[in-house]
Amino acid sequence: MLFYSPLVFFVSLYIAFTYGTLYLLFTTIPTVFMQSYGWSLGLTGLVYICLGLGNLVGWAVITARSDRSVVRRTKENGGVFEPEMRLPISIYFSVFLPMTFFWYGWSAHYKTHWIVPIIGLFPYSFGGIGIFMPLTTYLVDCYPMYAASAIAANTVIRSLAGMLLPLAGPKMYETLGLGWGNSLLGFICILMIPVPLLLHRYGKKLRMMGMQL
Repeated sequence: MLFYSPLVFFVSLYIAFTYGTLYLLFTTIPTVFMQSYGWSLGLTGLVYICLGLGNLVGWAVITARSDRSVVRRTKENGGVFEPEMRLPISIYFSVFLPMTFFWYGWSAHYKTHWIVPIIGLFPYSFGGIGIFMPLTTYLVDCYPMYAASAIAANTVIRSLAGMLLPLAGPKMYETLGLGWGNSLLGFICILMIPVPLLLHRYGKKLRMMGMQL
């Protein structure tokens, strides 16, 4: 499905990008808080609580809004449900991803008060879950009989990105520093903001192409 369904491929690629950059972000946390702020390993582990809170808040927003939005759009469509109705909420969440890289990156670069880079991690985890959950559900809705295969295809490419992207992290940050290194990722995230919108607009065509194959 990953190679014969264009929809599965592009959705999986976008989720893989989000997943991989999150793990790339993970690699900087010990360096920033242990070397720049002099924290112990145990204390540095508490930083990840902010990422968890972002996930929880994002999950709560999706739980409260996603199904209601789908029901409303289905009624407006004459009672006919289309999987693409899952996607509009992700358009808003995608805006939060680049915020973290600029906020966290430059506050860590200038060694501001430790609370500033920690809070800066929140938008990414909030936005990331707002992309991951609706798009994964979208794949299930598109291929209900083959949902396990679609999710497996997504998991393969997502896991590869989570493994390979962090390997480039140390060299990138060594060359560009925390400020510009994270800014580079932020600019890429900005370029990726329209992806959920494009999937919402052209997802049905891609889905039909996959069915023909």
